[in-house]
Amino acid sequence: MAATGVPTPGEVAILKPLVDEGLLPASILTDEAKMASVSSEDRALDRKNLRAASALLDEAGWTVGSDGLRRKDGKTLRMAMVHSRTDLLPVMNAYVENLRALGVDASFEIIDDPQLQERASPPNFDFDALPTTVVNGGLEPGGVLKQAWGSVSKDNSSRNRMGYADPAVDRILDLVEAADSREALHTTIKALDRVLRSQWVIVPRYYKKDNWVAYYNMYEHPETLPPYGLGELSIWWYNAEKADALKAKGVLK
Repeated sequence: MAATGVPTPGEVAILKPLVDEGLLPASILTDEAKMASVSSEDRALDRKNLRAASALLDEAGWTVGSDGLRRKDGKTLRMAMVHSRTDLLPVMNAYVENLRALGVDASFEIIDDPQLQERASPPNFDFDALPTTVVNGGLEPGGVLKQAWGSVSKDNSSRNRMGYADPAVDRILDLVEAADSREALHTTIKALDRVLRSQWVIVPRYYKKDNWVAYYNMYEHPETLPPYGLGELSIWWYNAEKADALKAKGVLK
């Protein structure tokens, strides 16, 4: 259901009234869907992306000082990120290093769960960015999307830590709930995806398309699995003959 290319006629029918009311820019009707920058696969540090980011910051008036930090109107460009999960350190430390290379006074702090709850909950929102998982709504998204993107959840949802609220998105979310066919749902979700991506409210951390699972071959699953269904144990089964073979080889006791 991801938006691709320029809007389809169905998407335009959803977006144009919002443009006419001044809730969305006219460019949303003609521009291709925004895509996150893709780094090089063969190098750990993609200087092309760093140069592009540096040029955008220069254009916005954030100039680099003698200490290597960017400032504008006397204010230092800072980005404070927090979480309680230590497994995020490898990814987030690399992100911080790249931000500091750009001249951003960036930091990632590990805090305990009570502190995280206090700082990340309304009305505090005491952070600049928070590594988190945004609700995707499942294979048939509906009202659950309001937990992440609806104005109704901006002050009371753990899925909307950024306090996101936008009247145009609220209108599209109502259309998502009202969709009476699979085709209508697909079109509406694509329009929603297009609007959200155009606002650059999320920095994607990484994407891994494969599931890395190690298991003895006495456990089996169907050759064709449902989407995201590898971890659904109810569709796995135990093969006693293969288990006996493993025992005979001394693999299992």
